[in-house]
Amino acid sequence: MRNFFTRRQKYTHAFTLAETLITLVIIGIVAALTIPTVVMKYKEKVTVTKVKKAYSMLNSAYKMALVNNGEFNTWGFGEESTFEEDDDGNTILTGSTIPNTQLFWEKLTPSLNIIEKCMPEQTNCYRPDDLYNLNGKSRKGEINKYAFLTLNNGMTLIGGWVNNISCQKKNDVCADFSIDVNGIQNAPNSVGQDIFYFYVYPDRIEPLGKDPDYFLNNCNRTKLSNTQNGYGCTAWVIQNENMDYLHCDDLSWEGKHKCSDKN
Repeated sequence: MRNFFTRRQKYTHAFTLAETLITLVIIGIVAALTIPTVVMKYKEKVTVTKVKKAYSMLNSAYKMALVNNGEFNTWGFGEESTFEEDDDGNTILTGSTIPNTQLFWEKLTPSLNIIEKCMPEQTNCYRPDDLYNLNGKSRKGEINKYAFLTLNNGMTLIGGWVNNISCQKKNDVCADFSIDVNGIQNAPNSVGQDIFYFYVYPDRIEPLGKDPDYFLNNCNRTKLSNTQNGYGCTAWVIQNENMDYLHCDDLSWEGKHKCSDKN
């Protein structure tokens, strides 16, 4: 009788161990399926916070520049910034692109903590190998014409394209630029993922993408032929506090604001 109970206890212990192993396997499978999504959502929330912080920081710096230097059109810009492409597709800066860019950042950055500057066509500084639009299109040919200014918080200001000739009225665009919220030395260097665009107006800085049509055409992964895909995502991130345009293609300002919303 003693041997019977001993054997029964052994079998019971073995069965419990098997159950434990099966449970652990199930937990592992569930974790493998859910943890990447949780991590992705967390990273997107971090990015949203950084974009909102950048927007506030840049607006404050611009308003201070206006107080210290007067109206945008009195800053001393030359003719409008322009560029052309040679027969090999390389970008050639024309007009007053370089001095305009340098002057723009010279006026704007005293209120920002810049730790490194790399101005257009400067070669003795860091430039990324490539930049990408939201649809994956390479922007490598444009890198040489950009300014890259690294802030002490790890973000990188990019560009500084001046349109001062058409900058006359309150809602005229005076310049545009972008900011890489996790630094230009860190991937993915993609517009709409870590690079976000802003317009400069005579009295303020605004995120691109507030116009419903511009958002639909320039913040949608399916627009594979659009060379500005991703430019229109900034306003969405700031106002809706999500990056769901990375996961569904039917969002709109007038209707669906999250992938989980019903049309």
